[in-house]
This record gives sequence, C-alpha cells and structure tokens, in this order.
Amino acid sequence: MELDKDTLRDGLKYIVGTWQPDFIVNAFSNNLEHIPAEEFKSDDGRDFSSINFIFFEDNTMKMKELSTGKEVDGTWEQTSSCRYRYTLNGFLGDIPNEILESAQTLEIINCELVFSLGFLAISMKKTEEGVVTPEPDIADLQPSAEDLKMNDIVGRYKVLKALSVVDDKFDLFTREEVEAAIDKKKAAGEIDDAEAQEMLSLFGGIFEFTADHKVLTWMPLPPNVPEEEIQKALKAGEISAVKDGLFTSEAKEWKAVGGAYYYNTEEHREVFGEVKSPWDKIELDANNCIDLKMMIIQKM
Repeated sequence: MELDKDTLRDGLKYIVGTWQPDFIVNAFSNNLEHIPAEEFKSDDGRDFSSINFIFFEDNTMKMKELSTGKEVDGTWEQTSSCRYRYTLNGFLGDIPNEILESAQTLEIINCELVFSLGFLAISMKKTEEGVVTPEPDIADLQPSAEDLKMNDIVGRYKVLKALSVVDDKFDLFTREEVEAAIDKKKAAGEIDDAEAQEMLSLFGGIFEFTADHKVLTWMPLPPNVPEEEIQKALKAGEISAVKDGLFTSEAKEWKAVGGAYYYNTEEHREVFGEVKSPWDKIELDANNCIDLKMMIIQKM
C-alpha cells in the first residue's frame, strides 16, 4: 500500500516518542481483562512496565529494559494509516516466524499501540513526545534560478466553473448551467433578481497572475458608480486599481518552487490545533485551466 505524504507525516508525529506497556490481555482468559503491565510478572520478578520503546523521526528506534539496563537498537516503518512494523536487532530471540511477525507489528487500537506476543496482546501508551522537525513552509522556500524562469502561469483568467447549487446538487458548474438553473427557479417563483445575481456573482471575476508574482482579483464596478466615488475609494486605499470597468482591492502571491507552482490563499487553516500552510499547489492543465478548489479558472 502506497501512503501519501500527509498520511506518512501524521503517522510520524503520532509514533515518534517514548511508549511503555500499559496493559496486557491474555487471549486464553475468560473475560479478556486488561491486566496492568506492572502486575504481569515473569518468573524472575520482572514486569512489562520496565520496557520502553523509543521511536525517532529518522525511522530508527531503541528498546530499553529499565530493570536490566539492556538497550537494543532497531528500525521502524509505517505500513498503513494505523499500522507500523519494527525490527529489533536480536531482542526477540529465536522464535517462530508467525509469532515474530505479530510481535514486530504495531497497530493503533483505542489510541494505543498494540502488538502480540504469542497469546498475549500488549497495549502501549505514549509517555513522552519525541522531536519531529517542522517541515519548511512554501513561504520559507527560495525559488531556484530555474524556478524563477517559470512563467507559463502568467496571464488573465476567467471563471470557467464555480461551486454552485444546481438541481439540489452542490458542485462545480459552468455559468451556462447555473443560468439554466436560475431560469427554472425564476419560472417557479423561487428566487428574485437579486438572488439570481448573487448566484452568478462568482462568474464576474477575472484573475490575473502577474509576472512579478502577484495574484489580482478583478471584479466589475457597481453600475452607475460616480467617478468621484471611485477616486475617493482609490485614495482611501479601499481599492488599489481600476481598469476596463473592473476594480481590484488586494494582491496575493504566487511562486514557483521545486518546479511547481504555488498560490498563497492567505487562509488560516488549523487541523486538530496544528496550523497548516495557506499555500496551495496549483497546476496549469492542457486546457490552460487552474483548479482553485472553489472554482476552476481558464486562461483568456
């Protein structure tokens, strides 16, 4: 199974750190009770709680047995969204392959890491977070000389498709499809002219990717707006430029890094308390279109 970058990154952050056996389940027990790790003792008096598994971000690991001071190095890899495999250099000894396979497989179950050793299932809890180096954001990466030559994206774009509701379906639709839906709603008396205009508003914009790495959004000026009001808005900084009956009020950024184009949405994104990059990767397809998620724009 091939894992994508985000799944591997999430898996890395999950496992890196120190894990310690929390409880043991005996498959032959009547009620599969959770036996605390410190109560499950071997003949020589040792218990599972003395074992620590430490996973590092470079896919190496270390097993420590605190009661004896024994340490063994190893490696680990993520094999699925909720499964890992580790290998310790000789720690598990000479045991049958089928038992070894289960012992070296870790599964996330109820937010703990679980592995099997014969008829025992050992569930481990994380006792200490490890160090995971933050990935550099696109904003922090500097374009190479070749990246700076990339300018296929430069130009003006119309809105080809925008997120709209057509026949109770919320999806990307063309202006023609939205207009047909509007006609139906008008005929049924379900919307008025103002609502119809709002449904079409996304199609009125023009996007411009400039040679100096700016992204401008041009929108139609309100009808019959006096010239003095336009000049007043320009002077006050409410809008930044006017041309061809369109105005723009902000400039975002685009850049090429590592041979790919990126667009700064300037959105604040947060997932489970972790701030995510506002930069989206974008591509110019064979039809000179760019997918901006909320809409698809096409070079004019």
